[in-house]
Amino acid sequence: MSTINTIKRKSDGIKWGPFTLRIPFIHIQFRSAEFLQGLVISGATAFAAAPLAMKLGLTFEEAVAVSMVAGFFISSGPLIFGEPMAPGWVTPAVPIVMGALAAAGFYGVPPDGSDTCIDGVCKYHPETFQFMAAMCFEFTALILILGLTGWGKLLVEKIPNGLKAGIILGAALAAFYQVFFEDFDSYLAQPISMSIAIVLCVITTFSNPFKRLALKNKFFSVVGSLGLLPGFVIAAFAAFMFGEVNFNIEWGFKIPDIIGLVEKTSPFYLGLPTMQMFIDALPLVIIGYMLLFGDLVTATEVLKDAQRHRDDEILPIDLNRSHLSVGIRNLLASLINPFFPTQGALWTGVHVVVAEQWKKGPNTMPSIFDGIGSYYLMGIPFLYFTLPFVTLMQPLMVMALTLTLILTGFACAYIAMSIPRKNSEMATALLVAFFITFYSAWVGLIIGILLAVFVDGLEEEQS
Repeated sequence: MSTINTIKRKSDGIKWGPFTLRIPFIHIQFRSAEFLQGLVISGATAFAAAPLAMKLGLTFEEAVAVSMVAGFFISSGPLIFGEPMAPGWVTPAVPIVMGALAAAGFYGVPPDGSDTCIDGVCKYHPETFQFMAAMCFEFTALILILGLTGWGKLLVEKIPNGLKAGIILGAALAAFYQVFFEDFDSYLAQPISMSIAIVLCVITTFSNPFKRLALKNKFFSVVGSLGLLPGFVIAAFAAFMFGEVNFNIEWGFKIPDIIGLVEKTSPFYLGLPTMQMFIDALPLVIIGYMLLFGDLVTATEVLKDAQRHRDDEILPIDLNRSHLSVGIRNLLASLINPFFPTQGALWTGVHVVVAEQWKKGPNTMPSIFDGIGSYYLMGIPFLYFTLPFVTLMQPLMVMALTLTLILTGFACAYIAMSIPRKNSEMATALLVAFFITFYSAWVGLIIGILLAVFVDGLEEEQS
């Protein structure tokens, strides 16, 4: 059998509607390199949802269940829905959403964190998760409608440059604000390891001198291909050596508290959100969709570039299917645990690393689904039942969240600053970002629209 036929047989999977199920070890060839990276980096980053959940009043066991639910549905993107993209959170929306929840006592969360947490135990407010459900339901409806009609692309193309850049820059500012102001006490609790993690991961991800060095040196090339893994591992080791974390490894298996999570967060138990919640959620949902669409565009461009190097496997790119996949994942996850915005389309770093390996040819990676599928095997729930891994990652969860936010902030800042073409658009972007970060999403959107009309001039906007 020829190589081309072998790849077609392996990557075809089982069709169901517009989707394709690919069963690990049957339709996906196991690759140890991607699996180990996924186990450490994806596993640690998945647990980054835990400190966020605990800030909203969930116990540690319930927070682990949040990560398990999110990880399972994210991994279903390539494994169950057949998406050739490495999925992740709509990460830039996370600090914006958390900021909205903390604004002026929004739905039970005090504005400055006062009396929210005592001795590490935070108060639980059921209305917070009702509001989360409102965001998830609206987000699902918007994705499915815009994906099925094709209006999504038109909508994003028509957004004025200043407003578009301001929304993305607002996500960057909100991320930095959360790390270096709202949660700065967490940073000061692990200052050495946090600094090492941020510096190393920013260098390996964004540094142009490092990229040039990697082109000339095999060692640095391998380090760069491992994404966040080297920086995270070195920082974790430093945290242990300097006494900033203590590991209390437990052995055995334990089922995460799914029952408690569902009872505290599911709309089946809490009831449907109020109409006012849906109204308050709308600007956050619109912002979330714009960020999601940007991820879809980025993922598509990376795949198209990789496709030029391979003619033996045709990548099944379909943005309508991608919309449906993300929409269905959001809907199902919302019924169990509405936690906006943990169901997105792209984890850029993983996506690029896998695509680069696939470009090298069938001898390196026969099918792109081998790489993505092996990486996301960590999402299968066995990881969250394993106490040694859970307890190993427990003291490193805040570090993983901090890294996620910092790298998101850098990436969003890069993208936002490249969009404006006029000085007025730059000023609009800065003002929109400021008001989204320090006031509210509604205020930022309204001011951005007014500036786009009366300062930038809509007639000159170009996508």
